[in-house]
Amino acid sequence: MSAYYSFIAGLPDLEFSTESDISLPVLYPGILEEMLPAEELEWVRLLWLRKFHLEIIAWLSGEDQGEGLPSELPVEAFHSANDAFRDLPAYLQQLVFWRENDRGELPPTKIAHRLQQLYFRELLTSGNHFMQGWGESEMNLLNFMAAHRSELLAFDKKQQLIPGNSYYELLQEYVTSQKIIHTEFSPAAKVETFFANANLLERELEIDQLRWNAIDEINRFEYFTIDVVLGYFQKLMLLERWKKIFHSKAAVDPKEMAKKLIHL
Repeated sequence: MSAYYSFIAGLPDLEFSTESDISLPVLYPGILEEMLPAEELEWVRLLWLRKFHLEIIAWLSGEDQGEGLPSELPVEAFHSANDAFRDLPAYLQQLVFWRENDRGELPPTKIAHRLQQLYFRELLTSGNHFMQGWGESEMNLLNFMAAHRSELLAFDKKQQLIPGNSYYELLQEYVTSQKIIHTEFSPAAKVETFFANANLLERELEIDQLRWNAIDEINRFEYFTIDVVLGYFQKLMLLERWKKIFHSKAAVDPKEMAKKLIHL
């Protein structure tokens, strides 16, 4: 605990606001690489990598040439025969093996579904309190929304949901309006009201506020531990996304950005 006390105490307070254009601290890549042991840094890296899942999907599906990937994820790393492949985290290595063993072209939706499965499995088996709590909360949120959409559009829910926990099993068995679905995932009732909002940007803001609250709940009894660092870092990434939309120096279409955000 003492190893994190000064660092955590010196971090600026964060508030979930899209109006503020405050300068956000850059923790990774950067400060945390010098501060954390390898195992803990890998948890930070897992949170950070999710920012690039859309770019990874686009590259593996052949939709682009990997221009959006960071230097830490060179395109050659996504070939198992390349030396850079060894630097990928386990879940991305598994994704590459799966992609290489599949014959024919894979649509982005199928790659995205597999990526989600592997990613959340990595979070849930991490052995860290925050990573497991965040993985559970986020997977339940995504699955509830996917199940709700599937019911409205008469899609097969099994093809839309991310397997890996008991809530996934419940969503397979019951419709989202059932009491047990709301009892086992307390934000469900609130999320249902978001679907009535046709404004994608406002809807995603409301969903990210739920994510922010979930981080606070997971770390309710944590004070100066690695879990607080991980929760703070995840909050930073939420703020970075909205700062990019509302305070970007480049031209940004908020509606297009919102469409991308709902698939992350």
